[in-house]
Formats: sequence, C-alpha cells, structure tokens
Amino acid sequence: MVQVIKNEIKGQNKAQLSLKKLIDSSKLINSTQPIVKPKKVYKFHKRVKNELFDSGVKRLSFEACLITTNGSKNEHKNGKNEIHIKTQPKWYTYLNAHELDTNTGELLPTNEIYVSDDFKCSNGKKIKSLDRFCKYYQPLYQDRVVTLWFLTFTQANKAKISFNTMSKIVIQYYKRLGINVRAHIWTAEIGTEKYDITKDSADLHWHYHMCVATDRVNLKGAKFPELLKFDNIWGQYTDIDFVKKNIRHYMSKYFAKCSYRVIGSRSYGCSRKLI
Repeated sequence: MVQVIKNEIKGQNKAQLSLKKLIDSSKLINSTQPIVKPKKVYKFHKRVKNELFDSGVKRLSFEACLITTNGSKNEHKNGKNEIHIKTQPKWYTYLNAHELDTNTGELLPTNEIYVSDDFKCSNGKKIKSLDRFCKYYQPLYQDRVVTLWFLTFTQANKAKISFNTMSKIVIQYYKRLGINVRAHIWTAEIGTEKYDITKDSADLHWHYHMCVATDRVNLKGAKFPELLKFDNIWGQYTDIDFVKKNIRHYMSKYFAKCSYRVIGSRSYGCSRKLI
C-alpha cells in the first residue's frame, strides 16, 4: 500500500507540473511585453561636398597675435587681418542603415539613409568629452569635495592674447592663490543672436566658456579674489561665477547650441587626466 500511495503522489506531481508549464507558456504567448527592436548598423555610402560651404564662409577681423596654428585660414585684406568662420558644414556623409539579425549575425539592408556632417560629428565629440568631465566631477561636487568655477571670455577676436595662452594663465593664477586645480574643460562659441547669414559678419561674437574644477573653496559672503579677474590680461570683458546644481545641465547649452566654427582653431578642449 505504501508503494502505491507514493506512485500516486508522484503521478499527481507530474500532472501539476505539466499543467503549470502549460499555463506559463500561455502567459508568455499572451504577454504584452515590448518587442525588442532589431539593432541598427550604419555603413558608409558616400561623402558629398556642400555646395553652400564657400558662400557660408564669413570673415571677422582679429588681432594678428591670436591665431597661431599653421592650419589657420587668415588673410591680410585692406590692411586688416581676418579669420574665416564657417557657417555651413563642408561635407555631408551618407550612411546606409542595416538591421542586425542577432541570431545569425546577418546584416539586413533597409531603405533608410542617415545623413551626417562636419558639425554633427564635431558636436558629438564635444558632448562625449563633456559627459566624461561631468560624470567624474558631478558626484564630487554634490559631496562638496570640489568647487566648479565657470569663466567667460568675450570678444576673442579683439583680445590681447590667444585663448591657449589665456587658459594657461588661468591655471597659474589659481595655483598662486594656493588653490589646487584638478582639471578644466572649455569650448569656443560663435554668438549668432542677431546675425543674418545673408549679410556680413558684424554681428558674430566669438567667445569662450571655461569650467575649472578645483579642491573645495569656501567663499561664502566673500568677493572673488582680484587675481581671478582677467579683464586686463584678456583685453576684453571677462566673467567668473560658480557652477550651481547640475554641472552638465549648466554647461551643455554652451557645448551644443551653436555649430559655427573658426577655421583653423580648436572648438573645445579638456584635461586628459581627471583627478
């Protein structure tokens, strides 16, 4: 009798297990889980020069000492030095979109074509650099370990020195005050608030934004040190303030809101080591 009872229990368990599997499979079939979209892969198709590029290059007068790179596009015209600002991308890159079959690894062609250009590529690199900087220092800022300083240098084409020299001076002056500099990041911007692309470049405003990460400094209720006011050195108006709350939200608008570029001049830079 004992053996028979054990067999009956074993058979009952098998039946219940089979029924449970049937119910689970039914739930899986009828589930409303989102369908995973196939991964897209882009392959190079062709690159075409923008016909509007040459007409979109605008000239802006500048002091001769400011452009030092060999690749700078500047010329001497009517007794004035000029820099070239591109307001249109030079190249358009066409990419064919393919869907990746995750089971076989096969690339399935589609009719979709993605178009990129110089400005999109440059902005993508800038945002990656900004993300790296913000990801590292935002937690330290929230924990009150570091202070983030935000500096603006206006009218770069009329300044006394190049921004490359100015950025080095900024770091030196922090050190003179005994403030340890951990890293910095900067971006060039061409202001276009009242600019008409069909006219001249009179309303274009070339300026720089720079963020400096230092050890925590408490200046509550105190003025900014005179050594950190750079109007006389830069030769134009400068501004300094603290980054408040979220560093990325504070800086991203300066990194991506304008695509215009000074030809032959870097549009951004960041310290290699973040400490």
